Amino acid sequence: MKIKTVHIKNFRTLKDVEIEFDSVTTFIGPNGVGKSTVLRALEWFFNSTSNSLADSDCSHGKTSESIEVRVTFSDLMQDDKIALGKYSPLGANLFTAWKTHPTTGDEYLSANTKGYKAFESIKAEGTLSEKKVLYAGLREREPLMGLPVATTKLAIDQAIAEWEANHPDDLEDVPENLRTDFFGFNGNGQMSDLFNYILVSADLRASEQAQDAKGSVIGQILERSIDRSAADGEISQIVEASRRAQQEVFDEKFKPELDRIATRLTEVVSSYSAGRKVEISPAEMVSRPTKTFFNLAIRDGLTATAVEGQGHGFQRALLVASLQVLAESKNTNSNGVICLAIEEPELFQHPTQAQAFARVLRSLAEDPERKMQVTYATHSHYFVEAQKFHQLRRLVRTEESRPIITIHSATIGSVHESLKEIKSEEQVMKELDGVISHKLTSALFASRAILVEGPTDAAVLFGISEREGIGKLEAEGVSIVEVGGKTLIPLAHAILTALGIPTYAMFDGDKDCKPKDRDQNIKANMANQKYFNIDPTDFPPTHVSLAVAILECNLEEYLTSRWPTWSESLATLELELGMSLRKNQAAYRTATVRAKGDPPELLLEVLQKITSG
Repeated sequence: MKIKTVHIKNFRTLKDVEIEFDSVTTFIGPNGVGKSTVLRALEWFFNSTSNSLADSDCSHGKTSESIEVRVTFSDLMQDDKIALGKYSPLGANLFTAWKTHPTTGDEYLSANTKGYKAFESIKAEGTLSEKKVLYAGLREREPLMGLPVATTKLAIDQAIAEWEANHPDDLEDVPENLRTDFFGFNGNGQMSDLFNYILVSADLRASEQAQDAKGSVIGQILERSIDRSAADGEISQIVEASRRAQQEVFDEKFKPELDRIATRLTEVVSSYSAGRKVEISPAEMVSRPTKTFFNLAIRDGLTATAVEGQGHGFQRALLVASLQVLAESKNTNSNGVICLAIEEPELFQHPTQAQAFARVLRSLAEDPERKMQVTYATHSHYFVEAQKFHQLRRLVRTEESRPIITIHSATIGSVHESLKEIKSEEQVMKELDGVISHKLTSALFASRAILVEGPTDAAVLFGISEREGIGKLEAEGVSIVEVGGKTLIPLAHAILTALGIPTYAMFDGDKDCKPKDRDQNIKANMANQKYFNIDPTDFPPTHVSLAVAILECNLEEYLTSRWPTWSESLATLELELGMSLRKNQAAYRTATVRAKGDPPELLLEVLQKITSG
């Protein structure tokens, strides 16, 4: 079983969000939007002790509303269905459970099972007398149901079960409170062998996960790799032999003296109360085999130290290594799934190590035989694959009197739907696999984005921005994305906007292109105009709209005609370096910064639109 969806209500920054999960689910977005809150809501659902939340955990202090986390599991295996019993009826492949922190009373768990709602109050009643009254009342109100007479608890329960079994089309999802001994994920509950959620928080030291404990990474490795019961028989024999040996020592050392004292006590007590005898003997030794535990230490040269004695970098490296080994461990004792939730997995890692860790965990999570899910909350592009954009969940904060967090995602299907008028599904997949997926990574972490055809377009825009202040675009979280040609702009735009990233586009109309390129440019121009809801024409005129700017010619011709000092600045730079700098990204940026006069109004307007949000 794996997590399919999570619905979080009234928990910290998250007022009401529903999230689809994948084999790898990556949460991105600015600081403070609630990426880690999603992971901690699941930690509460799976691993917290009873009543562990406080009023301060309610969203924006809304203590009048309950906190609730709902998790729906999919891909139920046969072992899962056996353990779930009635909560996974025949043919079902989903199981939903809630955890609720109510405004009053204790936290509780509930789950969906199929049932007839009219029976709900009868099932919940514990006393026989009241159950009989409710059942008889239902028979009287609904005679067409054909319920039999039943006067015992067993008979009533059996009548209800038989009716529901014979009327499957009348059943609905009925929430039902769960026994914690059945449902517990983090103790000895039946569910604990089916699904394990391990949160690695950003402030967690590896020493906490290096203990041989049920919820730790090392404990999970050992549990999934070693059958602790393999030595139980031999250990029991050792314990029993030890017990007998200790008893023999006690008999040898103490029995004569104890017998002497007992005899004397018997003589004395008989003078007061005859007929009874005092006996004293060594107490029977009670020794029970203890569970096998293992210790982990770090040997550095000749010295063995505890994990907490190592530096932060090594501790994080050990934690990363442990997670990888855990993912690779064979599951000898159960068929349970592990969900690794990692907060800022890039912490304390060299970039090369971060890339390797991301690749390994992704490959393991996407291998169905490994029974793993992985979820991250990250600010690092090393843990994001733009080609897997459908696995991204981007959190966005809307500033109002009470900030609202929304979660944005893009699916392959939604992107196809956005582009269906201009591209076939096959064409979209070719563009995605071949070019686009390698261009979008930086934009995924931006607050806003500008799509341009190539690196020189980006260089000119960066140069204009730099004239106003070094790093202005970067400081405002704006990413300029070079998509590699105007035909690729719609696909990049569809993905970024679906993820909630305000995105602007700029491309050349190329009206003065070479004859051999004419048909190709007309086709691209028509498709782009259609995508941006502009009345299409073969070679559109220069204009700026709310979503896109079009230059009727190419950028160099436009700059030469509208900003002659730019061409002069580039020519001067070529003389200084003694080489041609046409299409040179660094040279175009430098020439733009140095050029005298004001840049063209259209380019200033493009920057104004994206920086103003």
